[in-house]
Amino acid sequence: MPTSIKNLVADAGLVALTFKQKLEPVDGLGVPVFPPTYPAPEKGPHRFGTPYTVNETKEGTRICDLDSVQSQANRMETAFTSKLAEFVPQHVVQAGNRQVALTELPHRITDAAIRATSLASDIRYGMLEISVGNPVPLATIAPTSLIYGVWDYRDTQIKLPRAVRSEIRAYDISIFTRSAQFSGAFLKEDLGIDDTVWSRKGERGASGVGFAPTPAIDAHGGILVHGKIIHTASVLLNVLKKYRTVDRNDVLPNYLLGLTLGGLLIGGRDYNLRSGCCLVPASPAEWQTVDRNGDRQSIKVDENEVINELQAVAQDWATWANVRLGGDPTVHKYDANLGEAMFRKQ
Repeated sequence: MPTSIKNLVADAGLVALTFKQKLEPVDGLGVPVFPPTYPAPEKGPHRFGTPYTVNETKEGTRICDLDSVQSQANRMETAFTSKLAEFVPQHVVQAGNRQVALTELPHRITDAAIRATSLASDIRYGMLEISVGNPVPLATIAPTSLIYGVWDYRDTQIKLPRAVRSEIRAYDISIFTRSAQFSGAFLKEDLGIDDTVWSRKGERGASGVGFAPTPAIDAHGGILVHGKIIHTASVLLNVLKKYRTVDRNDVLPNYLLGLTLGGLLIGGRDYNLRSGCCLVPASPAEWQTVDRNGDRQSIKVDENEVINELQAVAQDWATWANVRLGGDPTVHKYDANLGEAMFRKQ
C-alpha cells in the first residue's frame, strides 16, 4: 500500500502507525547494559532493591525500562536543533550568557523559562486558540509541542496529548551489582596525615578528598538481558488529523506527521543511550498501519523517502502559514520581572 505522508493522513480509516525494532548491546549478547537510575522514593527503598525501573509480570518475568517515554520524546525533539533544524521555526531563550532552544526546554512551549519572555502572550494566545479548534497560531511557533504534547498547568490548564509514544524495554532480566576499591598512590605516613584525619568520615576526611582507600560495595551493576530488547513506538494519526486548519486543509497534519516520522527515525533511533548502554538493531524494523477496526497491515517506511517528503510538506506549510523554517533562531531574552511575577502568583 502507498505509505506516503499525504496518503496516510488522507486515509480516513487509519488511526495509527506502529513501529517495532529489536535491539542488542553493541558488545553482543550476554553483556550487561545500564538502564537509567532514579533516586529512591521518600516512602521507602527502591522496588527490587535497585535504582532502575523494573516491573514484574504475574509469571515472575522482570521487565526493565531502558529509555522512558519522556526520555524518548526529548531525544526525538532534540533532532530539530541538529539534523532536522531546517524543518521547524527556530527559537531560543537567553538568560544571562546561556541560550537554550525551545525544542530543548523540558516543558516545551509551557516551560517557565519561555513564559518569562516577550513570547508569553503569543504562547497564551496559541494555547487558547487551539482549545477552540484553531491550531495555526501555536503551530507557527512550536509545531513539535503538538507532537510531543504539553500541559499548561500553570496558566490555561490546557493539555495537548502526545501524538507519538516511544520507549525501549528489556525483557526477562537479572539485576547485577558491582563493587570497586580505590587505593591511593601514597601511604598516610608518606603524606604526613595523622590517624585522626586519615580515618575521619565525610568530605573533610582523607577518603573524602581522595587520599585514603575507599571501597564501593554492591553498587548498581547494570542488568543482564535473557530475553529481548525492544524499541516500540506508536504514532497516533487520529491525534494529528485533529489539527486540520479551519478550512479542513491537510497541510498542517501532513507537516506534523512528517516531523513525527523524522523525529522518530533520526532522534528516536539514536541508540547510544548512556554510558554502558549503547544498542544496535538486531533485525529490520517492523512498521504497521492500524485502522479503526483494529486491522493491521505491514508497510515499509524508508528514512530517505520520509526526509524527502518532509521537505515537501514542510515547504507547503511554510508557504501556507507564511512562517520561516530553520535559519538563525529568534532570540527571546528572559525577563527577570516576568520571572519574579510567577512567584507572586503562587
